[in-house]
Amino acid sequence: MDTDNMRTLTLEISASAHYLPVVTQFVESAAMVFGLKQAEYIRLSLATEEIFLYLSHFVCPGKSLEVQCFNGFYYARVHFRFSAPELNLSGLNIASTIAHDRESDLESMGLLIASRSVDYFNVAVEKNNRVCLTITKEKTYPAYEEILPAPEPAENLSTGTPDDERLKVFAILTSQHYSLPYRPAFFRHPGKLVDMVHSGEYNALVALNQKKEIVGGILLFYRSEKIVQFYGPYCFSKDQEKAIGEALFTACIAGIARTKALGLLSLWGLPEPLRNNFEALGTLRYHEEGKAPVEEISFYRLLHEDPGFEVWSDADMTDYLRREYRRLALAREIRTIRDMGETRLGPSLFSAEVYREQSTVTLRPVMAGDDYQDNVQRHIRFLRNDHFLNLYVELDLGVPWHARLIYVLLNNHFKPGIILPFAGKSDLMIFQYDNENKS
Repeated sequence: MDTDNMRTLTLEISASAHYLPVVTQFVESAAMVFGLKQAEYIRLSLATEEIFLYLSHFVCPGKSLEVQCFNGFYYARVHFRFSAPELNLSGLNIASTIAHDRESDLESMGLLIASRSVDYFNVAVEKNNRVCLTITKEKTYPAYEEILPAPEPAENLSTGTPDDERLKVFAILTSQHYSLPYRPAFFRHPGKLVDMVHSGEYNALVALNQKKEIVGGILLFYRSEKIVQFYGPYCFSKDQEKAIGEALFTACIAGIARTKALGLLSLWGLPEPLRNNFEALGTLRYHEEGKAPVEEISFYRLLHEDPGFEVWSDADMTDYLRREYRRLALAREIRTIRDMGETRLGPSLFSAEVYREQSTVTLRPVMAGDDYQDNVQRHIRFLRNDHFLNLYVELDLGVPWHARLIYVLLNNHFKPGIILPFAGKSDLMIFQYDNENKS
């Protein structure tokens, strides 16, 4: 039985404003069935209305459009898919509307309005020039405010997969012992963690003492087929941090050893006693309104022999990449792009992965063009004006034309942050906007 199909509802319709009531009612009804509360499904319906009208008027009027609603257990997600073999897709840049200052242009603000109504907004170009625009609204869950007693130290340590009640205890203890950004915000909402694991997107392991009390835990998800990202390990008995962490890693590695995963990745730190078996990738800085920025080291661990990859750079980054790959002991053939006067036509397109609660946006190049400088600057102005504090650009070093953006990013106050091995066609390079600069 295909459980994903049982969690998916699909509507095939023409992109015409005449059908707007059909589309909004479809999405609203699906979200209600998926368990969203009224305030949540109304905001999802509002975003759907803005996107459908925007597509109908400006992007693919009259074309066939697939609207797909997916039940993610802890969220409802809506995909808008359409084919665009000859369309100018620059209007799908989230920053494409910031130049519009005339009242007659306000209709084209639909993407901006939609992005502000939901928790996650993204656009991607799939195979055969099929475009997918995605919005996600997460469910709200009650926060647990009471304090649980600390578990006893473990004389006999064991690990296992937690049931729902132990998952909730794991979430509560993690929230008690770790502050942001050293653990994700969702740990304050134990019911959400339960649904995240039930969705199949996440896996959790816990460490137990002789009384079957939780003394630690770790949360994992597949960032790609070849890399597993984890949160933790979180330890609730500091004197046993090393033993608890090592037990959790042993169980974790045993569980993924038969998969295609080549490595483990942590973007937000690792307890000091557990760093010996990991390589430091670099640091990312996290900004939160009214607080001092926090820098944390990212780590990875190779689980199998590195197969080696070809990566692309421009001359400004070649030496940097060579040093980093040497330090990380990763076998990479670094190719340098060359501009030999070839013509590049048309506007570029970036996807924008928007997480408004974390004040974070990750941009990814989707289509090549001849306007990288202008497009990057538009996105910076737009996102800063919209009060986003954490702005990242993610390049796939296995895609040659992505390397053409390196020079533009470096000249617009982006700095190389970390390399994520095996996370894309080859490795991913994350650039972070230097928030101290005013451009």
